[in-house]
Amino acid sequence: MNRICNYMDEYGNCTEFFHHIFTSKMNRCLSTILTILSAVTLASSQTPSWYNLTGKAYPQVNKDNSVTFTFYAPSANAVVLSLGRDYVMNRNENGLWSVTSDPQEYGFHYYSLKVGGLSFSDPSVYAFYGCSRYSSAVEVAENKTDSQWYLPKSNVPHGAVRSVKFWSGVCNEYRRMYVYTPAGYETDPGRRYPVLYLQHGGGEDETGWICQGFADVILDNLIAEGKAEPMIIVMNNGYARIPESGDSFSGFESMMTREVIPLVDSRYRTINDRDSRAVAGLSWGAKQAYDLGLGNKDLFAYVGGFSGMIVIGDFNFTNPGFKDPLKLASAYNGVFRDPVKFNSDYKLLFIANGETEGTLLKDMHEILSERGISNIYYESQKTAHEWLTWRRSLHAFAQKLFK
Repeated sequence: MNRICNYMDEYGNCTEFFHHIFTSKMNRCLSTILTILSAVTLASSQTPSWYNLTGKAYPQVNKDNSVTFTFYAPSANAVVLSLGRDYVMNRNENGLWSVTSDPQEYGFHYYSLKVGGLSFSDPSVYAFYGCSRYSSAVEVAENKTDSQWYLPKSNVPHGAVRSVKFWSGVCNEYRRMYVYTPAGYETDPGRRYPVLYLQHGGGEDETGWICQGFADVILDNLIAEGKAEPMIIVMNNGYARIPESGDSFSGFESMMTREVIPLVDSRYRTINDRDSRAVAGLSWGAKQAYDLGLGNKDLFAYVGGFSGMIVIGDFNFTNPGFKDPLKLASAYNGVFRDPVKFNSDYKLLFIANGETEGTLLKDMHEILSERGISNIYYESQKTAHEWLTWRRSLHAFAQKLFK
């Protein structure tokens, strides 16, 4: 009561006092309404990222392909978002940090948060193994028409993805691979299938082609449309080291040829011949695919490399000697020495690249073609060294297999 009297003394009379009260409340209401309308307008122009945990609204992908991130850390002095470059986040009075990135290219993007120099994954999203650790990711999604080929559909039969554990004597360790079997595999026990061995890139693992690359969904859709042959896909961890070697990849080829391929042929209903066996990979996995496929022509008739180069010893397409026909002829025990024989032995050599990755792989394609080596070049438009490029590459490659 005393407080009201003091206010009335300040404003002179009851009319002025209650006018002040009414005006203050109206201003607060108007401010609240404007805040709500602003939030509704912002929300209508945003889409939650595909990879947000249940109940998490952020990250949000904006209409201009920028991405808005939030992170609650009331005790932090500074928070930084790393998405292609570093963004310093802004703090509100409640300890919620936020920032909006530059517009991003369509596709899958790894990112992380940093506090006090420590980099970590965003607790609001699912983690993916990439960049040699578990990382956060955001998908800047294409429109439904452009992305329908790698998204699951309710009217398409779906295959199965199995996690397969096995002992590797080459690496002296217990390992895991993922195996995709197409729809109908369980219900048609008399049918046998060709096999694609598909490798991830550097800093990733055997989960990559399923979690980031959607390989199973891509094949489900292609098979249902009659654009690809039903096939088994085997995805292995490319980090396979012989124990006494310091090279993280030293055991890969031996493990694959001596252990993995025999294991797959014994456990699954495969067509066990080279004409029904393909290998492909992305980035570093492309090199592994070239090494495995071109170095073992008795095992593979189809070879694909996505965003990766043919490299063996001191021979590659980046040094001045790449145009030397003798160096090309000596690669992979002379597999390129006789173009006519190569073209007879191999049903497909497939080279893929993202448009913004540069022209080096296109140059490699053209040099091989000049030497008479049949190969197909595919370029993913307006994409870089990332998973949308590789999804598109697999989509194109799979349609050319086992025909």
